[in-house]
Amino acid sequence: MRPEITIAVLVLALLVHKIELMRPGAEGPVSVAIVQHDCAIFALLLLLYALAAGMGACHVKTKLTQAMLIVIGKCSIFLSLVVVLLYAADVYAYNFFATRLYASDLVTFSSQWSGALSILRSSLHVFTSHSKWKLAVDVVLMLALLRGGFLLMVRPLRPILDFRYLSAAAFFCFLFWVVPIPGQLVYFRDKTLFENFIERNHNFYVRNTFSDGFRARILALPPPVMECEPGTGKRLNIILVIVESLSDYQSRFFSGIEDWTPHLDGIAGRETALTNFYANGWSTDGGLVALLTGTVPLVPELRSGRTETFTPVGGMSLTMYLDLPRPLPRVLSEEDGYFTEFVAPGDITVFGQDKFLANIGFQRIIEGHDPRFAMQKLRGPFSSVPDRLFFQVALDEVARIPNDRPYFLVVQTFWSHPPYMDPNDRGKLHGPAPVFRDTDEQIGAFYEGLMRQGFFKNGLMFVTGDHRAMVPYQKSEFDRFGGSAPARIPGVIVSHAIALPRVITQDFQQRDFPASIEALVGKQYCLAPQQGSFLSVPLRPPSCIIQARGDDRDLVYVKCGSAEGTVLARGDKTRFVSGSVPDESAIIETINRTRVRPNIR
Repeated sequence: MRPEITIAVLVLALLVHKIELMRPGAEGPVSVAIVQHDCAIFALLLLLYALAAGMGACHVKTKLTQAMLIVIGKCSIFLSLVVVLLYAADVYAYNFFATRLYASDLVTFSSQWSGALSILRSSLHVFTSHSKWKLAVDVVLMLALLRGGFLLMVRPLRPILDFRYLSAAAFFCFLFWVVPIPGQLVYFRDKTLFENFIERNHNFYVRNTFSDGFRARILALPPPVMECEPGTGKRLNIILVIVESLSDYQSRFFSGIEDWTPHLDGIAGRETALTNFYANGWSTDGGLVALLTGTVPLVPELRSGRTETFTPVGGMSLTMYLDLPRPLPRVLSEEDGYFTEFVAPGDITVFGQDKFLANIGFQRIIEGHDPRFAMQKLRGPFSSVPDRLFFQVALDEVARIPNDRPYFLVVQTFWSHPPYMDPNDRGKLHGPAPVFRDTDEQIGAFYEGLMRQGFFKNGLMFVTGDHRAMVPYQKSEFDRFGGSAPARIPGVIVSHAIALPRVITQDFQQRDFPASIEALVGKQYCLAPQQGSFLSVPLRPPSCIIQARGDDRDLVYVKCGSAEGTVLARGDKTRFVSGSVPDESAIIETINRTRVRPNIR
């Protein structure tokens, strides 16, 4: 088969796979829109191939000119192959992480080699864990792509069609791209699905920095008004369990969709469940920022420490959040006399988490190099140990902490991160269901272990997820939760030391956790705009939920009661682009204040 035909067939196969992946998460029938927008990519490929064909068809007298034409033609072929690889990478980024291929992620991982290598190892594990026939198909497709690209680069170009016909085909693809599709077929929220990867990256955190004058006005504003109330001063021991990718859709109790978490569901039924709890971000670092500092994890406008210039691309790293004024661990240790400890099962250098944790006030940090993990050979995402061993170590830490003062212990799991390695089958891949069932079993064992230790007599445990799982959305999630589906995560409170309701139905979010703990253990707690407290007396629900979206990083989801809206972060022109909520100006001010704060990379 001609190499260009091979590549064309592979691109069409990727298109079909992309449609199958994205259709369940769409509000409308987006198949036609996906094809239409990808026609811009197809037009580009045809134009590059036509240019190469045109160079090959030219007959000139001098060898130098002929050589130049050949070089131009080969460069066009090379660029077309790069476009094909980017197209494939975009499809597989959504396949594995429920996000599109964004330039900022490439920038972030270019400086985070440990995280990049971990993801590459995970991808290799996924690839090699396929069934033999599927692995054979994958190998054949990969070899076919490599062979096709190699032949196009080394052989003299003999185009299937004259470059004029190729140019005409590119022109018709371009026309189909620019023709508007009727509004009833596609929705604003589906843009992240049907736009091609070039459109997804257009203006992506490039022009949403602030002008000097606008920035100066924001920085000159008086501090936001804080609502302060007396706390209850109950000096309980606190454990926060952050479960990787724990999502509402996995729970029969919280969603009625899947039944992967029967142990957590049982705890939620016996103790206290927050049935409308939301993540403020889309990734682990966003969850840590919200839960431990009360800050909405919006990508800030970054300053370089030496030049005071602003970066053009919004890559994400926890080192962006080292300057926050009152992170919860520091407040608890310095103001309330708490011992603070963080326990993780693997590598915490990724995204600067080790620097972040030390900076915000954790006095003791346990991570993957702990001697108790040394004998564990099977390692999962970010070199983590399985949850069974990890929760045993966490229980051991609870027993070892001196009882001369109260403590704040954070337990963060890694194992339920893709590629979903089943710890009960030597790390083979069996999909997310068995992995989450095993993680759920270990949460249940941890709960029972704490019960045996008598922890809950003078302690409180809060179990939640860091973000909604990075897998393609299901239509049933949107049917159940509407536009808030990408932010929905469980929240479970366990304590026998204070009176708690069985169910808390009001909306709460991750960034409410620090104020909630201060309301419980401190003499006073203060709420920032759009922040609440679910452990105060009475409960103080936030006026609005704010989530930094992962599918479109310059969009921010806002939910105020039953009203919903979407904000476009565009520097001076940050504004609502869909929906409507009360007091939109206050939301815009919160977003601008959060992003404009000075940061040192």
